[in-house]
Amino acid sequence: MKFSVTMQCKSLFLALFLVFFLSGAVYAQTIDYKTMSKEDLQKKIASFDLGLDSYIIGKKLNAMQLEVSKKDKDYKAYPGTVKFKDGDVFVIADMETNVVIAVYKRNKEANKNDFKIAISDLMLQYGEPTTEAHGKTIYWNYGEDGFITEELYRTVKSQGQLETLVVLATVKFTSSENVATMTDLIDAMDKRNKKKDVKKEDVTSDQYVMIQSDLLTQKYMKK
Repeated sequence: MKFSVTMQCKSLFLALFLVFFLSGAVYAQTIDYKTMSKEDLQKKIASFDLGLDSYIIGKKLNAMQLEVSKKDKDYKAYPGTVKFKDGDVFVIADMETNVVIAVYKRNKEANKNDFKIAISDLMLQYGEPTTEAHGKTIYWNYGEDGFITEELYRTVKSQGQLETLVVLATVKFTSSENVATMTDLIDAMDKRNKKKDVKKEDVTSDQYVMIQSDLLTQKYMKK
């Protein structure tokens, strides 16, 4: 009987240990991306297929895109990079390898309808966001295994383990309107319109979409 109780205690201890160990290991970084080669990191980032229009971060500019980059490149850029505009999309690429480092677009006078369209397009392409911050920034984060869901983010945050959550690339939407949620932004714009008794199109916000990998950017900036 003693032997049975002892074995049960050991089994219970082992089970609890495994649960504790695995729960902590779920979010542990398995690869040191900071020391990973630029080429390997580039391939990893490119696999997420994140970008605007046909410009994907981590992928090289194609022949047509290279032609566009030569026509409209009179923008201030970090040494070793080129910055150009294609339509409403700004592209930052490495001058030596032609790899896209970051893409962004900005609408300085976005009205309520512009906001709805921008958010709808992003959610259609990337799904529900990972998190919101400061009432005016929305993030879609990507890690080792791809998209980081809101549920995973909240779980890791509640356990005080955010530092173990590896973010390799981010799609970020920012609005100049400081509100609690996306819905509140639309409501706030409506209230301001009513108070000023102006057309809805007259009340605008500065909206910005940026897609990049901080780690990849840092590697390309080290010349």
